[in-house]
Amino acid sequence: ETLLADLQARRLLPLHPCLLIFANPPALAERRRYLKHNLNRLFGAPMLPASVEGQRARALEQHCQEFTELYGPGWHLDLHSTIKPSRHARFALQPQRNHPYDSRWPGVLAQAGFSALVHQHSPAHTFAHFTCNQLGHDSFTLECGDIGGAAASGTNTLEPAQQTAALLDHFLRQLLTGPDLPATSPDGPVLQQYDVVVDLIRRSAGFRFHVDEQGENFATFAQGTLIADDAGQPVTAPVDGCALLFANSQVPVGDRAGLLLAPSLRTG
Repeated sequence: ETLLADLQARRLLPLHPCLLIFANPPALAERRRYLKHNLNRLFGAPMLPASVEGQRARALEQHCQEFTELYGPGWHLDLHSTIKPSRHARFALQPQRNHPYDSRWPGVLAQAGFSALVHQHSPAHTFAHFTCNQLGHDSFTLECGDIGGAAASGTNTLEPAQQTAALLDHFLRQLLTGPDLPATSPDGPVLQQYDVVVDLIRRSAGFRFHVDEQGENFATFAQGTLIADDAGQPVTAPVDGCALLFANSQVPVGDRAGLLLAPSLRTG
């Protein structure tokens, strides 16, 4: 909101076309993630529900399409807050994509205070996947910690929400006012990168986890550990050090109940 106020008052003059979106205002007003349907599972979907979120998804698709037609592709940062502690207080997810991204992004994200980057390899109905694959943007979902209170860091200490908000504000202002992506130092922080190796889809009402789904994001398990089963079909950790992200057994049947990650060999 401070960034928006500064843009409206012309205290901040961006060098790039800028579209700021509050994705789900009715849910924000009620301090809920969504009212009826998870908005970030509706983008690009062939059939949309007759709900506030369904209408909003279609409207945002149209706005982004028109914006891209006017100014061309650039970058899209979809800011989220997590609902449980994480071993990486702030992390990014890169959607499965059909075009190469600017290779400087990992360094830029690390410099901005993100400590992990998750590479997805399957299509999804997320906002970032839509703007990446339908509109050609370099798109990321940025999980920015629990900015409503405090987030658990890698050392299990509590990070004040004000520090997170200040880091994000500085990062966004850098992106908007610089002629290019911010310069990074070769001696700067390095992201831990991961690849999604299993999309845990809840295929039946019998889906259940065999590990603590209330545990931290990025909790790791040995190869062969029983992670979940779906009506008797077991899902085990395919590699040593397999990390579990976004575990939630209560999603609707057909939705993603979590991601299993393997540490990536990528550098940078």
